[in-house]
Order: sequence, then structure tokens, then C-alpha cells
Amino acid sequence: MDTLEFVLKLAISLAIGGLIGLEREQHREHELVVAGVRTYPLIAMGGFLFAFIELELGIQSVLLGLGIFGAIAIVYILIRHSMKLTGFTSPVAILITYVIGVLVGYGYYVEAAAVGVTTTFLLLAKGRLHELALAVTRAEMMGALQFILVAFILYPLTLSMGPMILGGANLLDIINLPSVVLTVILVSLISFISFLAIHYIGSTRGLAFSGIMGGLVNSEAAAASLSSYVTKNPGLATHALAGVLLANAGMLVRNIVISGFSDTTLKVAMVLAVPAVVMGIVSVLYAFWSKRNGGKETDHKLVIESPFGMRPAILLGALIAFTSLMVYFLAKNPWADASWGIYLMALIGFVSSGAVTFSVSALAFTGQISPLVAGEVATIACLISTLNKMIIIRANSRELSDRAWKIVLGVFIAGLVAFVVVDIYLRTVLGWTG
Repeated sequence: MDTLEFVLKLAISLAIGGLIGLEREQHREHELVVAGVRTYPLIAMGGFLFAFIELELGIQSVLLGLGIFGAIAIVYILIRHSMKLTGFTSPVAILITYVIGVLVGYGYYVEAAAVGVTTTFLLLAKGRLHELALAVTRAEMMGALQFILVAFILYPLTLSMGPMILGGANLLDIINLPSVVLTVILVSLISFISFLAIHYIGSTRGLAFSGIMGGLVNSEAAAASLSSYVTKNPGLATHALAGVLLANAGMLVRNIVISGFSDTTLKVAMVLAVPAVVMGIVSVLYAFWSKRNGGKETDHKLVIESPFGMRPAILLGALIAFTSLMVYFLAKNPWADASWGIYLMALIGFVSSGAVTFSVSALAFTGQISPLVAGEVATIACLISTLNKMIIIRANSRELSDRAWKIVLGVFIAGLVAFVVVDIYLRTVLGWTG
């Protein structure tokens, strides 16, 4: 290690340690800070120096340093205990800061910075994280635990599965199980973050916020919950309609992400994006208008099942697998001339447009159907899902239905026109074929 590299690593370790130390100093106004803006940079520098000694002199010093700073952390705990202070966050931060310095010493700059920023964020978000923990119920935590265990067990198993022959075809060539599991994980993560946001700050943001977050979780459930709310609170029909429209916009955004994830060429997303964005913009514009002209809002807790449990994950995975099988069968069947039967699968959009989007995008990525056909089916599924909101509203609230049908129909028509224009452009100008 030359002098310039030594100085660079020293500076990086000091900077990351200083970032953590600055956060610790924020508590000085309301409690005694034993280790702060000077101590943590020194700890990070200590980690770097122990790594330097081990690399340059061949002396096994990193573990020795870990023992030394571990002892310091224990002393720190005893000092805080003698002052009648509780908590183990700072002692743990001491050990992590030491490891960060070691990472810098070994040249893992990006990893060290990532750990440092994450540590600082967790320390800084103490109050909000505690509030978030109180908002999550025991049942939701159990669901999250079950989902994580299954995901981390199931995904490795799917990578090592052998052929599954059915009717002369390998099912694993039709249904890419690793991709299905990863998609379920991705959708569930998006949904769970939104679900927590609804629980954590939804009650202070009104129906519109609840709507768009609910759309990322389950737009149909969000629409049903909001429209049912109007039955008891008819004066809030305008705000509830805005929430339903934003729920639909959230669904569209999620489907664009799903299409890009399952077809990394982004060709399917190119077909889907413009109609989806047009519908989303129309929905958002109306929502903002309604918030300004709809009078005083109120709080409403959406009735939506936690997406981070076994049941939602299994249902989503099963629906994706079923859709993939049906699309494959229709594409390969000789009577499905010009693959017209594939378009019928868009009707599953009444249940889950996300499952349709993933299935057709994945088949397009593997070359089993064209990206144009996949994008068309995904877009039609999104259009059907949008119209489905009208059916849901009608079933739950006649009052809201009378206000909503023209607006929802307008969103649908805007998306349909955009879809036709994009489809003509791709077929005639760019020469895409189905």
C-alpha cells in the first residue's frame, strides 16, 4: 500500500465514522453522550489501522482489534448502566464502525459506505421506527416471518429443481419458477411497504394517500374499502372517488415495474408504459382537483389484508403460474390462429392484472410470444382492471357510482386511445409484428 492509498483509506474511514458520530451527537441536548463525533471516527480509523497491519505486516490483528473494541463496548454499557441509562444501540454501533474501518482497509469502499449510510439511517430513524413497530400487529409480523422463511427456502429449491415433464413439455420451460418466486417477493415487498405506510401515516394523509398506497397493495380491495366508506359518509364521495382513481394509478405503476422486471429488454414495458402513464396522469389530475374542491377530508383506515403472509403470496404465485400455462397453451395450440386466444387471458385482469403482466412479459422474454402481443395483453388487462373499479364501486355504493362512472370511463377511454395510437405506431412505423 503506497502513501496515497493509505491517506485515501484513512480519509474514507474517518468520513464514514464521522457520519455515524454526527448522528450520535444529535442526542446531546436531551441525554449524556459518551461517544460522539470524535470517538466514532477514531473507532473507524482503528479498524482501518488493524486491517493495514494485518495486510502489510502479516500480523493477525483484525480479530485482536475486534476483541479490544468489543471490550470497549462492554465498558461503554457499564458506564451507561452506572448513569441509569439503558439501551445497547451505541455499543453495537461501536462494533459496526470498527468493522467499517476494516472493510475500508481491505479496499471494500462501496460496501463500507453502504453499511455506514444504513447504520446512520437506522440510528437517525429511531423514533419513527419505534412508531412503525407499534403500528404492526402480531398477526402481520407472523405473516411477514412466514413469508420470509418460505421465500428464502423456496427460492433456492427452485434453482436446483430438475425437469418436470407434462405432455412432452418441460413445465419449468413454461413456468420459470425462480422468476415467479422473485416476482412474488418483489410485489409483496412493494405491497408491504405501502401497507405499512397506510398504517403508519395513512390516518393523517386522508383518502387520497390511502388510495394510492392501497393501489400498490391491492387496488380492488382499496376500491371496495373506499366505496364502502361512502355508504356511511356520503359527503365524502368526491374524496373517496379520488382515492379509488389513485388506487388504480398505483396499480398501473406497479404493473410497469413488473413488466420491466420480468422482461429486461423492456419491450413489453414500451407497449404498456404510454397507456398506463396516460391513465395514471388523468387519474392524478382529477384526484388533485377533487382534493381542492371536495371540502374537508377525514381519516379512513383501509380494510386490506397484509400482503406479507402465506395466503396472498401463494395466491399470487398460483395465479401467475396458471396464467403462464394458459398463455403457453393458447400460443402453441393450432386452433388459436394468430394467437388470438392469448388475448382472452387479459380477462384475468378482473382478478389480477399484475399476474397477467408478469406472465406475458416472462413468455415474451423467453421468445414464446412476441413482445408486441405481450404488451397488448398486459395493457388490455390494465384497461379491464380499470373498468373493474366501476363494477366494484357500483356493488358497494350507488351514491359513489353515480359520480364515478363518467370519470372512470374517461380514464378508460384515455388509456384506450393511447393504446391504439402506440399500437399503430409500433406496427406501422417501427415494424413490430405479433
